[in-house]
Amino acid sequence: MARSQDTLYLENTKLVHEVLVDKLTIPWDMNWGPDGWIWFNERDGHIYRLHPDTKEIQEIFVVTETYQSWDNSGFHAFALHPEFPMVPYVYTHYTYDEYGSRLVRYTFSFDENTLVNPVVLLDQIPGNSSHNGSRILFDENHNILLSMGDAFSNMEAQKLNSLSGKILCLDQTGMPCEDNPFNDNFTYSYGHRNPQGLCYGRDGIIYSSEHGEATDDELNVIVKGKNYGWPLIEGFCDYVSEQAICDTVDLEEPIFIWTPTSAPCGLAYFDHESIPEWRHSLIQTFLKDKRFSVLPLTDDGLAIKDDVEWKIYEQRFGRIREVLVTPTGRLFISTSNEETNGQWVPKDDYDKIIEIINPDFEYPAFVPEISSFQAQVFPNPATDNLWVSLDTKENEVQIEMTDLQGNLVYQETKSNEIFDGFWQLILPELESGIYSLNCYYGSNKLSKKIVIAN
Repeated sequence: MARSQDTLYLENTKLVHEVLVDKLTIPWDMNWGPDGWIWFNERDGHIYRLHPDTKEIQEIFVVTETYQSWDNSGFHAFALHPEFPMVPYVYTHYTYDEYGSRLVRYTFSFDENTLVNPVVLLDQIPGNSSHNGSRILFDENHNILLSMGDAFSNMEAQKLNSLSGKILCLDQTGMPCEDNPFNDNFTYSYGHRNPQGLCYGRDGIIYSSEHGEATDDELNVIVKGKNYGWPLIEGFCDYVSEQAICDTVDLEEPIFIWTPTSAPCGLAYFDHESIPEWRHSLIQTFLKDKRFSVLPLTDDGLAIKDDVEWKIYEQRFGRIREVLVTPTGRLFISTSNEETNGQWVPKDDYDKIIEIINPDFEYPAFVPEISSFQAQVFPNPATDNLWVSLDTKENEVQIEMTDLQGNLVYQETKSNEIFDGFWQLILPELESGIYSLNCYYGSNKLSKKIVIAN
């Protein structure tokens, strides 16, 4: 597809856009993979990977348990483990019936290019036809932060033992994070209505955006243990009735609001020379107001600079649900018009993933992160799966494993077109003990001692 000729002019930069793929069904979350592809999901349960240059698209998996109501429920948050594919976990949050949702971790199978071995990390999360959140982040210890809506049960957002109206923190086993502010509790922050934007900025600051009821959509800086007010107050403590509450309850006010509501959704931090005017800013997408906004941050990142908001592409693409910024400064948005709230929008092969491009900037060539891995085998000790990472562009590797007596217990030639230099081994049932693993690739050889602990 050709780049659009309608140009957006900033102070010193011009922007054009290019549609990468259309005819989608409500793409909900986008992730930049270490392979240089966009990994995204649709609300009906599908997971895909999209090459941003060739436009090739591959279906990875379908979460068949996904339940979609007449309104907005379905497959929401989707994320890759921070060390993916070395830790080949993929995380999904979806509604499984009208009033319940769950967080499930899958393992990505390199041989089959799909997801296997689902593990439910958090089940029976209260859900509804809407107000289910959600987004996923990971902290520096790879704990999971999950933003959850109030599921139309307003006061649950104020109850610490409820999962509704919260940002939750849980570890990789599905237990509450050890340093959560409330003992043996999943709650990281509370008093949220329907947070659908969640991202990191500079210096590890967490930002979240959430839908207001009729007024006061909020943009918040998230601080562990803080109460963000819903339903006691909306937005700032700026009414007499709210001030009385704020004087008695320790509440955290937003750094920006939208009144009347605009329905903020995906949120990303931008700080790249590809668009100089937008450095150190938040990019916020909107459903109801059909645009995205750029909000420049103060130096410390704790406020919006001079309360400035630049509204971008108003009414141009319809409802915009998600935004993705890559390490090389590329910017992608996705639309959300094939849903109840967007049906009145004239169809033009919606929904789409669109790249916003500075045609005068030479974007750095993406080097897949996999290629920087040192030769290694993991995990070690292992059970029935091994992953081999080799510093090579070879697409084929000969694998042999022997026991201490030199008996050949495993042999296979592996090819992999998904991640250069990265292979998954599914081992036969072996007795516990020490084994020798030899990998032959090109003119090179990697030898490792492997402990099998079955």
